[in-house]
Amino acid sequence: SAPDSGKQWTQLFARRGLRLKVEATGCCGMSGTYGHEARNLATSRTIYAQSWAVHVDGPDDEGEALATGYSCRSQAKRMSARQLRHPLQALLDHVRAGQ
Repeated sequence: SAPDSGKQWTQLFARRGLRLKVEATGCCGMSGTYGHEARNLATSRTIYAQSWAVHVDGPDDEGEALATGYSCRSQAKRMSARQLRHPLQALLDHVRAGQ
């Protein structure tokens, strides 16, 4: 992702009156098709556990976890059984709710 994307997402959410906390997660371990290959599963799982699992599997008291990358959303579903939405999906729901 682009270096300023976290700041840009935060600003976009703020314009709609929403608070967004951007976490420094690093690589999710999927990296396109890498994590789908059987020979890379153990490494992919380790990378996810070291970087994303704490944020995805952590307490839900801070709100919904979102992810911009398709591969990372797929990895969260695969490793944590969590369906993460893209930030635009969350914003769209907010707009549709008339907020």
